[in-house]
Amino acid sequence: MDKIYLIGLPGSGKSHTGSWLAKKLGWDFVDLDEQIENSENQTISELFKQLGEDGFRKLEQTALKRTFAYKQCVVSCGGGTPVWDNNMEMMGRHGLTVYLNTELQEIIRRLEAGNVNRPLISDSIPLAVQIAELNEKRRPIYSRAKVVWNKNEPTEHFFRSLDRLLTIY
Repeated sequence: MDKIYLIGLPGSGKSHTGSWLAKKLGWDFVDLDEQIENSENQTISELFKQLGEDGFRKLEQTALKRTFAYKQCVVSCGGGTPVWDNNMEMMGRHGLTVYLNTELQEIIRRLEAGNVNRPLISDSIPLAVQIAELNEKRRPIYSRAKVVWNKNEPTEHFFRSLDRLLTIY
């Protein structure tokens, strides 16, 4: 197995963990959202406004499918990537899926501290309510990942465990 797909809620640390893990493994790192923004020359928020969620998810799925040809790569997926269509199953066939099950309070802290515009997060509803609702909807799908990491930060134990799993798969 030569690909790892990191999934989880917005603010769960997929990009940070993905970059860290790719360096540890000596692999490439792909942030799916960045890849989409670069190829489309628009932000994710702009694409959501222009295409709607379904249109964006189709574009996202196309970008995801491109990663199936990559070798030795850690892919940070958008928070909604695994929940649309059969993306979760496809990722599981092409790589090791890892759910970063970060504590909701930590996610809220990170999102409040960041200046990133997230298309499914509204200013009119308290952030804690929105994150709890997203978590409720997405957790059943996220939980189907091969690995569930229940910490807020990656550690050497996390790295060694994934490195060992990669030799098995």
